[in-house]
Amino acid sequence: MAHPLTQHPPNMIGFGAPATMSPLGFGFGQPAHLVAARSPGFGLNGSVSAPPSPSPHSPHHHHHNHLHSTAQKRTRRTSSLSPSPSSSPSPDDDEIEERSERRMAKVKRVRKEAQESVQEDKPDVGLLLASMPPTSHLPILLELLQENPALAPRVLRSMPTPPLSNVLETLERIVSKIGKAAGSWEPQSGYVATRRWNRAGEHVQAWTKSASTYLKFFTTSNSTSTPTEPQTIYHLLHALTTTIVQILAIVPAGPPPNAKEFLDLANSVLSAWSDWVSALSDEVNQRGGMFPQSTVQNWADGIAALAAETLSVTAAAAPVFSSWSTPMPLPSAPAEPNPYIEGFKIALQPLRERFVNELGWLVAR
Repeated sequence: MAHPLTQHPPNMIGFGAPATMSPLGFGFGQPAHLVAARSPGFGLNGSVSAPPSPSPHSPHHHHHNHLHSTAQKRTRRTSSLSPSPSSSPSPDDDEIEERSERRMAKVKRVRKEAQESVQEDKPDVGLLLASMPPTSHLPILLELLQENPALAPRVLRSMPTPPLSNVLETLERIVSKIGKAAGSWEPQSGYVATRRWNRAGEHVQAWTKSASTYLKFFTTSNSTSTPTEPQTIYHLLHALTTTIVQILAIVPAGPPPNAKEFLDLANSVLSAWSDWVSALSDEVNQRGGMFPQSTVQNWADGIAALAAETLSVTAAAAPVFSSWSTPMPLPSAPAEPNPYIEGFKIALQPLRERFVNELGWLVAR
C-alpha cells in the first residue's frame, strides 16, 4: 500500500501549506482523529495506514465521542474566557505597569549608588593636577588628544587666547634657528642655495606649522570664545608677513617640494589680510563703528611699507685692479630681484589700495 503523502501533487509539499493544515504544524491544536489521519508515524500505534472506523456501539466509539465533546467544551470555555479588546487598560494592567516602573526606579537607584561609590574610591584628578608642576600638564593633554582627537574642539572652546607677545616670541625663536642653519640671508643661487635650504628646511617647516596654527586660532571665529581684536590680528599678520618675506629670500628656484607648505602659508596670510580689511570696512561703513585715528594711521602706514617695492640688492663686487699695486673698485652691478619676494609684494599692493579706498577717509586720505 502506498504512503498517503505520495498521492499528493508535488506542489503540496513545497513552501505552501494545505488550507486544512493547522498553522501550528504537526497537527497541534486539532482533534485527535485528524491528527492520527494526517500525521502518519506520529500516532500512538505507529501504524502507517489509517485505523478502521469503529462501530457506533463499541467502547472505543463512546470514548472517541467523549474526547470530541470534551475538546469542544474546552474550546468554548477558552473562547468565553478570552478578554474582548478594549481601548482602556484594565486594573491588572495598571498594577503591572506601576510595578514595572517601581522596579526600573530601583534599578536606576542601585546603579547610581554603585557609580557614586566607584567615584568615591578613585583619587581626585583635579587635586593631583594642581599639585603637579605646570610643565607636566602639556604631555598629559597631548596624550589625551592623540588617543581621542574628538576632544580637540572642546579644548579649543575652553582655551583662553594666548598673549600675542608670547606667540610672537615663540615664532621669533624659530626664526633665529632658521638664520643660524642658513648662515646668511643674502641672495644665493644654484647648488649653494639648495644646500642652504636643506640645512634650514626642517626649521622652516617648524615655523610654518606654528605660524599656521596661530593664524587659524586668531582669525577663525569658532576657535576662540570671543572675537579677536582687529589690532591684535593686524600685529600678528604684520609679523607673519615680515618673516615670510625674510624666508622667501632663501627659497631656491624651483621651488623644492618641502617648500610647498611654506608657500601655501604665504597665500593664507594674503587671504587673512583681505578678510581683515573686509571686516574693518563692514564695521566702519555698514555698522557705523569707529577706531582711533592714530590706530588707523598706523595700519595704513604698515600695509604701505609691506607692499612697497623691494629696493635692488647690490652684490658686493670684488675690487678690480687697474694695476698690480693700486686697486680701483668699480661700480657693482645690481643683483637680480628674488621672484618670490617680488610676487608676494605685488600681491599685497591691491590690498594697500583697497584699504585706502574703503578706510582712508578715517585719516583724511
